[in-house]
Amino acid sequence: MRCRKIIPYLNAYVDGELPERLRCIVEAHLAACKSCRKRLEEIRGIDELFGGTLPVPPVPDGLAARIMAEARRRQPTGMPGRHSQSPTWNPFQWVAGFSAPMRLAAFATALLALVAGLSLDGGHESRWHVFIEQGKDLYGLEWFAPTPPGSIDSVYIAMADQPYERGNGQ
Repeated sequence: MRCRKIIPYLNAYVDGELPERLRCIVEAHLAACKSCRKRLEEIRGIDELFGGTLPVPPVPDGLAARIMAEARRRQPTGMPGRHSQSPTWNPFQWVAGFSAPMRLAAFATALLALVAGLSLDGGHESRWHVFIEQGKDLYGLEWFAPTPPGSIDSVYIAMADQPYERGNGQ
C-alpha cells in the first residue's frame, strides 16, 4: 500500500484498534517505509505526552432514563386537542381550523390572484411565445439560465458587450 492509504490507520494502530488483517498490512508497510515509521513514532510520542489513555468516568445508573424523561418534559406541546407531531406532513393543515365560509374565501382569493397574475402581464409576450418564435427547444435547461431573455440582466449584458465609443471629443 501507499503511504497516503496507511497514514489514516496509524492512530488506530497505536491504540490497538485495527482488525488483524489491516494490522498486518500496516506492519508490512511500516517495515518497508522509513517516513511512516517516523510518523508512527511522532504519534507514539504524543500518546506518551498525554500519559496514554485518559480515564473514562463511570456513567451513573439510570442516566439515559433521566435524560429521556427530561426531554419529554421539555418537549413543546402542540395546539390543544391535537397531536404535537403528525405521522405525515400536510402543508395545508392550517386550513383545517377554518370554517367553511373562510375556506371558500381563501380559495376564491387564491384563484383570483392566479387569474390576475396570468392575465395582467403588462402586454408583454410571455417567454413561451419568444422561444416559440425563435424556434428554440422548450424542453432544454435554458429556462434556468441565470439571465433569461428579456430580463434586465440580459439587456445589461448586451449593452456591456457593445464596443465603447467616445463621443463629443472626450
